[in-house]
Amino acid sequence: MADTTPRLTSVKDRITELANLAGSDQAERARRLAAELSAEIERAVEEASAPQANAAPPRQPSPRAPHQEVERCPVCSLRTFTFQKGSVRECADCESGYEAYYRCLSCAHEGWREIDR
Repeated sequence: MADTTPRLTSVKDRITELANLAGSDQAERARRLAAELSAEIERAVEEASAPQANAAPPRQPSPRAPHQEVERCPVCSLRTFTFQKGSVRECADCESGYEAYYRCLSCAHEGWREIDR
């Protein structure tokens, strides 16, 4: 979203000026200033309500654990390759976008494996 602070400060200053003019003999200038302020506020509202093209899509939270917490070890072939809790991280090379750290309880082989979301 665009920073609206300078614009709103300018509008506030011009409204103060309009209030000072309204009581004097400069009614026509006060009407023109009011029209300018109305147009500027409308533009600010339109810009604020327009969808942002460069806004990042909302991120989904990372998974807490993989669907398969125990897998077959690629070294010893026993089904003791166990997910280590709290080890899920983002992975740029993975199709799912996340990987988890596993450790074999039998042969102590360790490694990162891609996980499904």
